Amino acid sequence: MSGVERYLIPVAKSDPVLVTRPETVRHVVAFFPAPTEPRSGRFGAFAQWAKLWAGRGVASVVSDLPGGDSTEEVEPVHWARQAAAVVEQAHRLADGRPVHLLARGAATALLPVTHEPGVRIGLSPPTTEECRQALTALSGNGPADADSLACAIGLREADLDLDRSVAPLLDWAADQLTEVRWDLELHAGHRAPRAASALVFSDVDPLARLEVTRVGIGHVLAGLFDELADTANWG
Repeated sequence: MSGVERYLIPVAKSDPVLVTRPETVRHVVAFFPAPTEPRSGRFGAFAQWAKLWAGRGVASVVSDLPGGDSTEEVEPVHWARQAAAVVEQAHRLADGRPVHLLARGAATALLPVTHEPGVRIGLSPPTTEECRQALTALSGNGPADADSLACAIGLREADLDLDRSVAPLLDWAADQLTEVRWDLELHAGHRAPRAASALVFSDVDPLARLEVTRVGIGHVLAGLFDELADTANWG
């Protein structure tokens, strides 16, 4: 895309963060993928959205979470350090403009308790109980609940060899998610939203199935960023 840069920024004691920067920056979005979720590639929703939003003057910074293709040890302290680095780079890039924080699944535990200017967005945020259920399934100590897995790690089925490494992250996230850490919630229709403002989709995890749904959500959010930057519009 003409006028759009994509580059990695080194982070001390952590993996680099990935930046997508349009020529003119109006907003910045910091991404926190769910455990096991890739940050790029054909099926990486965040990569699709970064490209889409760059065309509308929205830059993005995305973490390389432990447990994905990262070289980082899978521990909550490293997860939190990477998230802090993403937010720091997002604010540098924004230079006073709004920074929106978007987290999927158990990564919503990384969202700060308060944040401004900008809005915190939780995509399919799990409950503490769902993190615990997913943790039990990944540890091989109980049956896998598809909804809990989808909300916690973005997968409806557990691959124990691949996913049990993220168990420490889920254990930590379960403790953090006793309180709501997002202003706007994107969730499935059969779930009761925990945030004051919510966008409802039909599937338990709107990123897990049709690409047209993922692209549609990207367009909806792109159209909302200007409104979301003003907290008077929440509710």
